[in-house]
Amino acid sequence: MPKKNRAYPEGFLKEQSVSKKLDFNANKDVISCENCGYKIIRPYPKDQLCPRCGKFLANLYSHKDMSENEESKQKIIKEFDTRTAMPSKKFGSKVRVKQKVGDDFSLSDDFIPLQQNNEYLRFLGITTKKGRNKLFYSNNQFKYLLELANNLDYIAVSILGGKLDKMLLISKDNIEEKCQFLVLENLIYVVFGNFPDKKGKWILEQMAKYYSDLIQNRDVDALTETERYDIERKFLGPANFLINEYKRLQKIFTDKEIPYLEDWMRIDYLGLSSMSIGVISLLLDTDGNLNVEVPGEYENEYEEIEMKESLLTAKIEAIAANTLGNTGSYPRWIAVKLGFQHYRFLTFKKYQNDYFLSLLSEGNLRKLDKIESKVEPYLYHGIDKPFSGNLRPFNKLKATIKDMLNKFPEHKIS
Repeated sequence: MPKKNRAYPEGFLKEQSVSKKLDFNANKDVISCENCGYKIIRPYPKDQLCPRCGKFLANLYSHKDMSENEESKQKIIKEFDTRTAMPSKKFGSKVRVKQKVGDDFSLSDDFIPLQQNNEYLRFLGITTKKGRNKLFYSNNQFKYLLELANNLDYIAVSILGGKLDKMLLISKDNIEEKCQFLVLENLIYVVFGNFPDKKGKWILEQMAKYYSDLIQNRDVDALTETERYDIERKFLGPANFLINEYKRLQKIFTDKEIPYLEDWMRIDYLGLSSMSIGVISLLLDTDGNLNVEVPGEYENEYEEIEMKESLLTAKIEAIAANTLGNTGSYPRWIAVKLGFQHYRFLTFKKYQNDYFLSLLSEGNLRKLDKIESKVEPYLYHGIDKPFSGNLRPFNKLKATIKDMLNKFPEHKIS
């Protein structure tokens, strides 16, 4: 019986089967989860979470970078003939060539664009409440924000009775930037830049999620330098990842703010200062809304109120001076959260001749401008010239402002 003609040359199928095999290298393509030891091969999970324990794969970043570098070396660059005609010449001047903007950034950059509505990040940081240990800071230039966060947290808890939430800073050039905070047990997470509240909250929650996985319920104030460095190094991967996720999820985020529950703002304290010297201290809180404790016993209520006013003024001026000295910006407001959309505020407004009006209030922040507009006409009688050290005009001004605010029931202005 005659042999059938082969469809392929001898040995061809064997060569093809060999060439079709996957180029797999166990040393290069296998990574292990640092949390549970689970081994993972390509293709790696896109969310960079371990399929077994669900925790972030911090070692995936460095592994991918090494793999990509090796692959790029093996790529063969093809030569193409260069075009002599540009699209604009062929189709007219209306044609524009769109260039893709790179997403490259470094956490240590002073400015990380977020690609929408002029949003950007400038700093991510973590500090401890008790020991004030700075566990992580993305940019050394803004490291002072962690110390400021500790000071603000003390005011939030000791006087305002809530959790530190956010702060708006205004620079000398009237540029507004925001600090948002997340206080969880012994840790304070900080993000600084320009972004809506909801997006800032998302960043902080992601930071807390990944960092808690790394510390595994350890006492962060008791960590050794080696342990702290190791955790900080591992946290760099999640920090980069969450910024990229922020950019990717832009269309999902909503910028719509949740309205305040109250339609009023209550004033508990009013202060006026010049060059960090308090010239008016007016405590309006008679219901104990502010937790102001002063040492010693007093013969009458007036002396106790006067001491509380002095204590409040000293702490508020310290916060203002510390913020202005470190940031070059003054805090327009600092918000402390009491509950869902329920806030207390420490607000500042700058006036001529280096005078600052400060208020401790509760309620709807959108009423702040209205309150300040009611106080301002009285202030102009005292701030029309620099402070000379004479407090008599301001004592009269204090009494006048007090009478005006007492006309509003419970000092609430709607």
